[in-house]
Amino acid sequence: MIKAIQKQPLFLLLLPVFFVVHGMLENFGFIPFPDAAALCLIYLVAAILLAAIFYLFFRSVTKAALMTSLCMGIFFAFGTLQDFLHQHITNRSFTRYSILLPAILLLLIIAFWRIRKTKNALHRLTGFLNLLLIIYLLVDIGWIVVKTISPDKEKFSVYAFEEKNQYKPCDTCSKPDIYFLLFDEYASSASLWERYQYNNDLDQFLTAKGFTIQPQSRSNYNFTPFSMASILNMAYLKGIQDPSAISAEDYARCNELIRHNQVIKFLDIQGYDIVNYSIFDLAGHPSQVSQSFLPLKTKLITDRTLFARINRDIGWLLSQYFPFSLFTHFNILTDRNNNNLFIDLTGRAAASKRKRPAFIYTHLYMPHPLFYYDKDGRERNTDTLYRELAAPVAYHTYLDYVTYTNTRIKELVTTLQRANPAAVIMIMGDHGFRKDGLQLTSPYFFTNFNAVYLPGKTIVPPTSGVNQFRVVFNELFHQSIPLLKDSCIFLQDKQPSHP
Repeated sequence: MIKAIQKQPLFLLLLPVFFVVHGMLENFGFIPFPDAAALCLIYLVAAILLAAIFYLFFRSVTKAALMTSLCMGIFFAFGTLQDFLHQHITNRSFTRYSILLPAILLLLIIAFWRIRKTKNALHRLTGFLNLLLIIYLLVDIGWIVVKTISPDKEKFSVYAFEEKNQYKPCDTCSKPDIYFLLFDEYASSASLWERYQYNNDLDQFLTAKGFTIQPQSRSNYNFTPFSMASILNMAYLKGIQDPSAISAEDYARCNELIRHNQVIKFLDIQGYDIVNYSIFDLAGHPSQVSQSFLPLKTKLITDRTLFARINRDIGWLLSQYFPFSLFTHFNILTDRNNNNLFIDLTGRAAASKRKRPAFIYTHLYMPHPLFYYDKDGRERNTDTLYRELAAPVAYHTYLDYVTYTNTRIKELVTTLQRANPAAVIMIMGDHGFRKDGLQLTSPYFFTNFNAVYLPGKTIVPPTSGVNQFRVVFNELFHQSIPLLKDSCIFLQDKQPSHP
């Protein structure tokens, strides 16, 4: 064992394992072991293949492993290095990819030349790297065991709802189907007129269909997972350590709150089936779409890698050139395909026959960027979509997509009311429009669309998303849930701003 540590390049395999294990520790409780194992296996295979290529040049397993580990170390640590430079270097020119990537390439060329020329057997360096990574791994595994045995008491959560408000089954209520149609980043009609003089004809259409619209509606948070966690739990979030530095862990905690939200718990008691046509998993009702090749939760680890950062920051630019265009054009259409799928499934749900009432949650990324269609329903060029990822979007492009979105909403509402006239329909945005170069804390980030249809009843939607289901449940199921004070909490990402 000691000889293997001293002479065998175990660090080639230890480095990917350490990277994944350390990511699990940093995001403890949010990355299932099977997902982490799949990610680790991918990195191990990549390391072995890259080492095999370098072996053709070095004819030495140790040298090939060393060069491979250097490449993978840079790949793994790039996000951490980039964040450090952003925080400590005022001259932003040194953090540009036009500087960083050539510098990394030069470093690798020099390392390749030095490793190839050296006559040293590299036993001391091999032993040091092996021992260092083994120690790091044991420490991280130890902390994971400690956290498993004694988990942190303070969790990101919602203010207790169920403790203060006992759910009351209503045996005499009619219990119609409920459609919760969430249109991401759909701003209120009042704000669209105030900002852009856009006359939203959707208001007139919905009013004629029996909807009541809340012109002063506000979201409680300006980021989707936080807004949805609040809406679906009928409560404000607690445990946000720093609203000005939201981390990946905070996003993961929101996903857990959405998964086990109070709305579906309440409706389950009322005898409802839950139908999930969203990108979020609900307890017992996982999302019907896959977001990427890797398991979604492992993005908490992979988002710091070189590939993830390049794709995030300049992927729109690289996508215009071969061979990058081969890998990007399909991914950029994921949300478009999901939108079309969910709209189709929602329409079908209205025509299906069930023994129990259903709650259908449909979450559509529209009119949220990317703006896949113009106002007349024509598809927009994918290169244009990538360019729009990197800069503030011209407001008229958003308005054109609102017009297209309205067309789909009108079609969907007509379908639902024709097939299921007794159904309750809520049409809501999770926050306002945020990508036209507004000042960082603009109140327009919170102005969201909100319209509700209750057959045979007139209900005024609340001005705050946190009260949406409190109002609806009070009316439908004869509850007495008190309304919360309206409040807008501005959030900002910890990482440098990005699309």
